[in-house]
Amino acid sequence: MVTITLSGGKELQAALKAMGPKLEAEVGKAVTGTALELQGDVKKRIQRGPKTGAVYDTIFRTINGRVVPMGPRPGGPHQASAPGESPASDTGRLTGSIFFDTQGPLTATVGSRLVYALWLEYGTSRMAARPYFRPAVEAMRAKFVKRLEAAVRRATQ
Repeated sequence: MVTITLSGGKELQAALKAMGPKLEAEVGKAVTGTALELQGDVKKRIQRGPKTGAVYDTIFRTINGRVVPMGPRPGGPHQASAPGESPASDTGRLTGSIFFDTQGPLTATVGSRLVYALWLEYGTSRMAARPYFRPAVEAMRAKFVKRLEAAVRRATQ
């Protein structure tokens, strides 16, 4: 499972709660908004990112230890991603698995429960990584800080 959790440290969360419900509510909106945008960005990277890997137009099966061509792919050829690119969507299962959840007013999680999501993000001994979560998080970092600053300004005015 790949999971990115947006949350403050326990001390920061306690300090925010102590500053009052208005600040907690505003910061909570910033956390939730960022997590929802992150979820959308992760999905876009899978669906629309550059794909320059191999093209597959035949289905293969392993039968009695031998790889046997079974015929053309039902949906036509598939353009795979190259190492370092976001994974290429074929069935939509990975994209559909990207979830958003909140665990409290100051914590949100974006992730996937598919086992192979982790393999794609970090690679395996037989496949180079196809990162899609980490680049999305890095792209969101500055926006999250700006949202937090704006939330504090709104709450303290």
